[in-house]
Amino acid sequence: MRDPQSYLVNLSVGRFFPSVSMIRNILWLTLAAFLSSVATGADNEQTAPHRGVLELQFRAGAKVEDPYFDTYFHVTFVRPDGSHVTTDGFYDGDQMFRVRAYCDTLGVWKWSTSSSVEGLDGQRGTFQVVQSSLPGKLSKHPDDSRQLVYDNGKWFLHIGDTGYRYVVRDEEHWREYIDQAGRMGATKIRTWFCQSRHNVEALFNPDRSDLNLGYWQEIDRRIAYALRRHPHVMLQLILFGEDTEELKRYAAGDRMSRLMVRYAQARFSAYPNILWCLSNDREIVSKNKPLTGRRIRGETIDGLGKEMATREPWGTLFTNHQSRFTGYSFVDASWSDIITLEDLDQVSGELILKYRKLGDDPIVLDADRYEQYRAPRNPRYFFRRLMWSSLFSGGSATYGGLRTYEPLEYIPTRKSQVKNSEGRGLHGYYDAVRHGWLKRGGDDFVYIHKFFTDAGLTLVGMQPADETAGGDSTKCKCIQGNGVYLVYLANPDGADPGTDAPSGHAPTVTLQLPDHPFSVKWFNPTSGVWTKGEAAGGVHCSFNAPSSGDWVLLLSQTDLQNEDRHPSR
Repeated sequence: MRDPQSYLVNLSVGRFFPSVSMIRNILWLTLAAFLSSVATGADNEQTAPHRGVLELQFRAGAKVEDPYFDTYFHVTFVRPDGSHVTTDGFYDGDQMFRVRAYCDTLGVWKWSTSSSVEGLDGQRGTFQVVQSSLPGKLSKHPDDSRQLVYDNGKWFLHIGDTGYRYVVRDEEHWREYIDQAGRMGATKIRTWFCQSRHNVEALFNPDRSDLNLGYWQEIDRRIAYALRRHPHVMLQLILFGEDTEELKRYAAGDRMSRLMVRYAQARFSAYPNILWCLSNDREIVSKNKPLTGRRIRGETIDGLGKEMATREPWGTLFTNHQSRFTGYSFVDASWSDIITLEDLDQVSGELILKYRKLGDDPIVLDADRYEQYRAPRNPRYFFRRLMWSSLFSGGSATYGGLRTYEPLEYIPTRKSQVKNSEGRGLHGYYDAVRHGWLKRGGDDFVYIHKFFTDAGLTLVGMQPADETAGGDSTKCKCIQGNGVYLVYLANPDGADPGTDAPSGHAPTVTLQLPDHPFSVKWFNPTSGVWTKGEAAGGVHCSFNAPSSGDWVLLLSQTDLQNEDRHPSR
């Protein structure tokens, strides 16, 4: 039996693939079948890792002339508890069909097929889901719908990164990118299917008569690599990218656009490490406005979300991303699971706090400044401040470094957009820092993980409470719950987030607290070092940080929590 903790396909062998696309695609078909952790065939019971992926493969008994529109192939999976899921299979070339299941339940599963294709219909079998250490898919936390949780019950600390071109096949440094993003502390990557600057045309062959299966297989390879190497990192797949024209074709009922959506779900939804984002940076408008530029009708996105949510077999989460300063138009949409925002200089968390009053879903500020777009003067401080402030506002944020939305050969259409070519395309974070293309904007994210791990805390059930720290959220952010108060003292030296640096003076804060004794600990967000403070008590308490710069303050009621639970240094 194979290692039950192995994943769908061990695609580290991709480094041995020749660069010739035809040979690569042939090898994909043969090696993927050979290396699958749950090889095909119903003769022997297969095993699959809990919270991983099972894949079944079937070869048609006769040539299938039209595997997309004139055929159907469905597989019903029955879990050990009797519940069942019916999902679409998908065609993968050379008369090969595949189907995947997300293995969310331990025990013996059954499956059966239904198809119009000879060799695919009436097949049956079983497989066993065995223990693994995979964290699994994300869902809303059962105790706090504004927080996310892995299927294994572990709280999801969202620290986003923008790696738009991670799955694009002409990006050579994709392995370095995802490996170094994981080292940096990222837990979610924004990525799209646009091989060109804006469009998803690479998903189809040139005359749109067929899907470009070689490209789909490359996307598969990179998702599987990320799952194998970094199973805790979620890939937010942006289905339509910034392809406004393809969205219009979808709205008009174009059959290839519709096929693309259905096929993407059939192929990728069973992966535990993906989320769906419908489109990126589009301006959502009503019926009475002309569709110029990046505009798209709200009803188009809403209809797309409803279609995908109705068909979604494995509980994958959905959101949409719209243009800067326009908020989120789908707070109350039945299909929407995450409120996604794009704005500027949200270091006080005001927009997150606004949307907490409008909805009860997780809120993510998925775009603000980038290190190479609307660049802050002090990126390391800016992005550190953005992350802590967003978390303590009850939401989370995403980092932007290089211009990963631009291909290496991209030539801007306006002179004002011409920038250094080194900022284009996909590179590993630490490689880009070493080359001088980035200025360490993501260096301190690992210490956010350290803070919550050391403290043994999550943000589940905690509520923003800036008024407790005086109400000036540009200087202090506060969140509290269950006798714990967390305060981020941003301590900026000015009033412009784009140019601010940490002040050279040690910050102070006065908190309005319950009349209880509190243990006091300080956390340095640039080094991960803890400093124990003097115990405090009383309704109005003042706290002085150990030194200059920004700091995180942890207060715990000593009659509710054991003081030794938290680190002293």
